[in-house]
Amino acid sequence: MSFSGAVKLADINDFLGPSQACIKPQLDAQKRKAAQKARKSETRVLAPKETKKRTRGRKGVKLELEMDLDSETSSTGLFNMQLEGIGHFDQIKTSKDGKTAKITLNDCLACSGCVTSAETVLITAQSLGSFEAQLGVEGVYPVLSISPTALIGIAIAFDLDVLETARKLASFLKSIGVHSFVDQSVAQALCLMHAREEFVERFRAKKTPVLCSECPGWVCYAEKTQGRKVLSYLSNTRSPQQVTGVIVKHILSEECNVEKKQIFHCAVMPCYDKKLEASRDEFKDPKLDAKDVQCVLTTTELMDLIKKKTGKNGLKSVKGINLNPLFWNISKDQKTLYRPPAHGASGGYLENIFHFAAKELFSIELKGDLKFVEGRNPDIRHVSLMVNGEEKLRFAIAYGFRNIQNAVRKLKRSKLKYDYVEIMACPKGCANGGGQIRSKTLKPREMADRLQKAYYKLPVCQVENVPMVHHFKNWIRKSKLPEEKVMLATFKDVAKDEKDEANTSSGLFEKW
Repeated sequence: MSFSGAVKLADINDFLGPSQACIKPQLDAQKRKAAQKARKSETRVLAPKETKKRTRGRKGVKLELEMDLDSETSSTGLFNMQLEGIGHFDQIKTSKDGKTAKITLNDCLACSGCVTSAETVLITAQSLGSFEAQLGVEGVYPVLSISPTALIGIAIAFDLDVLETARKLASFLKSIGVHSFVDQSVAQALCLMHAREEFVERFRAKKTPVLCSECPGWVCYAEKTQGRKVLSYLSNTRSPQQVTGVIVKHILSEECNVEKKQIFHCAVMPCYDKKLEASRDEFKDPKLDAKDVQCVLTTTELMDLIKKKTGKNGLKSVKGINLNPLFWNISKDQKTLYRPPAHGASGGYLENIFHFAAKELFSIELKGDLKFVEGRNPDIRHVSLMVNGEEKLRFAIAYGFRNIQNAVRKLKRSKLKYDYVEIMACPKGCANGGGQIRSKTLKPREMADRLQKAYYKLPVCQVENVPMVHHFKNWIRKSKLPEEKVMLATFKDVAKDEKDEANTSSGLFEKW
């Protein structure tokens, strides 16, 4: 199990070292004073090498609590983080024996402390077991949505056609108790439309560059280390995963005549970082007190479930069924599965925005594939729009943490000469996501290339022609909701908030 490199590098303070405790930025000045007085009697988190149980690398890390509290606080040997004068830290959960501290994903995003040193305990609520627990439960309406990249990964694993895989998956999921199966590419079309309109608006206002914010690994890194100067350039368009959450909870619930609170929405993604994204408070319906996406499984986790339920033959032994044309980018006769116009399997933001901006800003209609110029490595490429010998637009793709660092460094020095940058934390983008199925014979990059070739074989459907786009627009008008409320994402300068609150340059130096 692995988060992206942008999340787990040690130089961004996301690894717990000896005697470092997870921190909470909500402590006010008075609470900090109380905390300082009580420090000698508080707990510390032991480093991996200090734990009694042997662990294997980061994946095996357990946060074990060394009890040094008075008997009044911990008479039963349990520790619930109730510290005098500080308040109750409900994000920290302990096992019954009081030895293992489990930190929720929500808490993980609330600070600039640990992400991956305790990833085995961070994702307790985002597991295959939690999804299976909702199947067959009275009053629960399980819905599973899948990203195109994850779907193609499953198709390659079983050596099946992509459409055939989708139909067989729908049948398999129905057999285990999933009521609806949704294609995230319908939400992707909405995101692409919103992102390109956002870019044109910012370009005209001379507020560029715009940095793609679809990748949660990149967003997490930017929030925790780069500050408002970089965050202000991030695109405010929500990811397809989260827009799908809105579609499922509102439009699908109406279509299926199911109460929103009954729906349990699970998304299948190529990336573990998407589990972090789903846990953000901004993607929570306050009326339902539930997240738009309640569980995220990776492609490999879905594969494990398929093998567990079907045996050796997998999906090949499953008879396919028809897909819902409103929630799938599919032809009416169910014979053709479409994809949005996209370069690569990472959302297609750059290509769609570039074509739209060329026509909207300079009245130039581009046809055919864009001609990219490769940079110092295959994961950095750029493309320009030339008008009468003058460069009018300059876009770039920057995949992998090495290229992200270079882009951010140039941005801070005002030397990033691009109008738009499609950024992904993983080399080769989402096709090489940490949650994708690995080949026994092909290298990760070779496997990613194979996936992208399979993606390109799908016929293109322009985003304006996706049925859900029109249905979504009508729903917005009918519900009288501002489109921004369901299409916008916000970002928090976590490092600055903690510095102001804890009066320290790094949250890791503030302990309970």
